[in-house]
Amino acid sequence: MQNDNLKPIIQEVEFGTIQVNLDKLMKKADVSTYKLNNATNIRFQTIQTLKENNATRIDFNVLAKLCFTLGCTVADILEYIPNK
Repeated sequence: MQNDNLKPIIQEVEFGTIQVNLDKLMKKADVSTYKLNNATNIRFQTIQTLKENNATRIDFNVLAKLCFTLGCTVADILEYIPNK
């Protein structure tokens, strides 16, 4: 079955950005980086990079641990922001 809604990538274009909202979730839950590190066993530096929205990739296992621990969904952590 062919999906006619797919757009081919013919040239390099700006696709938008992925915003990481971990810092907001941590503030809402009143959880420090140290506490989240201890609860999830995710490296402290990984948490810091995500909090500062400087990550270039994220492991599914890390996402699952964050969702479980913070009681949220992936959509709460990651947000797609298209270019205007």
